[in-house]
Amino acid sequence: MALNKLGPIRLQATLLYRGGSSPQPFRHVQAMAHGSHSQTSSVETLDFSDHKTVFKFKSTFDLLRSLSILRICSINMFVDNALPMMRGAEAILGNKIFSAMARPTFYRQFVGGDTEEELSKTCELMRSSGLRLMVCPAMEEDEGEGSGEEKYDFNTKYISEIGDMMVRAGAEKPCLQFKITAMMPADVVTKISGMVGKEYTMQQLAELVNRKISNEETISLPELSPQENTQLNLGVERLAGFGKAGVDKDLRLLVDAEYTYMNQGISVMALGMMLAFNKMKPVIWNTYQCYLKQALNTVSTEQQLVTSLGCCFGAKIVRGAYMEKERKLAKMKGYEDPVNDTYEGTGEMYNSVVDYLLNHIASVGDRCNIVCGTHNEAGAIHVATTLTNLGIDPGSGQVVFGQIYGMADQISVPLAAAGFTVYKSVPYGPLGEVLPYLSRRAAENRVVLAGARREQELLRKEITRRRKEVLAI
Repeated sequence: MALNKLGPIRLQATLLYRGGSSPQPFRHVQAMAHGSHSQTSSVETLDFSDHKTVFKFKSTFDLLRSLSILRICSINMFVDNALPMMRGAEAILGNKIFSAMARPTFYRQFVGGDTEEELSKTCELMRSSGLRLMVCPAMEEDEGEGSGEEKYDFNTKYISEIGDMMVRAGAEKPCLQFKITAMMPADVVTKISGMVGKEYTMQQLAELVNRKISNEETISLPELSPQENTQLNLGVERLAGFGKAGVDKDLRLLVDAEYTYMNQGISVMALGMMLAFNKMKPVIWNTYQCYLKQALNTVSTEQQLVTSLGCCFGAKIVRGAYMEKERKLAKMKGYEDPVNDTYEGTGEMYNSVVDYLLNHIASVGDRCNIVCGTHNEAGAIHVATTLTNLGIDPGSGQVVFGQIYGMADQISVPLAAAGFTVYKSVPYGPLGEVLPYLSRRAAENRVVLAGARREQELLRKEITRRRKEVLAI
């Protein structure tokens, strides 16, 4: 498929600042794409400082709530103790009173709901700002947390039903995130991770998964016990049904990354699903964490593997959310720290991975799709400028942006208004299930939360503007 050629685009934004200094204007970028066709974007400038436009669909109460919660979440003591504090409050106040306090505040800020009606309202709210829905069910498992197969059957059905809700809500090209460990034991995934590069290559294991999905060939690995082989086969069967349903409903299914000690096993499953379901377009996407030193090597190797076998490739590119635990594990077990040494090093890795995949998309078009997850204004500008320079149509869906629901609207809304496709990662589930999930994400995304000063500044400015407007009446 030929790529639409873009005319000039002028990109202007404010560079994300740190350390309490004043924001500095980002340099103007003139991005010239070759060719004679006109650009498809309707807006020529990106402005990440226009708080009136960014927050125009939000009530003043919503702005006050957002400002308060983001300020609380920037306090390390709260982030470190969020779950025990909330559990303690629930024990003292009782479930009913605690729910009445938590649902309109933290839950409402970061969660899309726990009913179809609430999710549909969230979808409509985002649609009014030009944003799209990427639901993230709060289901995962770590080593040693496994239980019976009934749990994984329930999880698979539950996540599939969320996909149905998104379709019924009329979400445009909906994305559904899921964790492999929601559908099979984390212990089995971890054991498979240990086999990659030793007993088997990544391709050999991915092809076994593909054959199980496509031809129902039983997987039997001598390194696993009979029970573990049974768990593996049942897990792949769940992935098969889930993937087929995704194809039928035109969903994009995004495999979430987890800890490095199981990520190669997760890639085995993700790549096996790509070989089965990505024949014509990217239905299955894998996630790549750029805080890891091997991120570029991993994404390039896996992309080349999938492409060489005649299938489409999908990827979600993020900076990553497990840095603290990864460093602790490396120190405890005596191996090299897999995490980039500095924040700037992670930013450089992120840009390198994005550049690699954008150049690939410029060559293959729709056969590779990526979502660039970033809460960094400079990172967003880098992606927007590069894809424009390469002549990639920002409205094609080949390259989309993603931010966490409840955060970074000052990035999401201007990007969408400028013609780029933007998704919000929206957790979904009941309060009791989502709180532990949110507390883990808060700890893992500490840098993102602490870096929300820019967003807090814009919230304060918009609240002040509205107050002055009211007083002037």
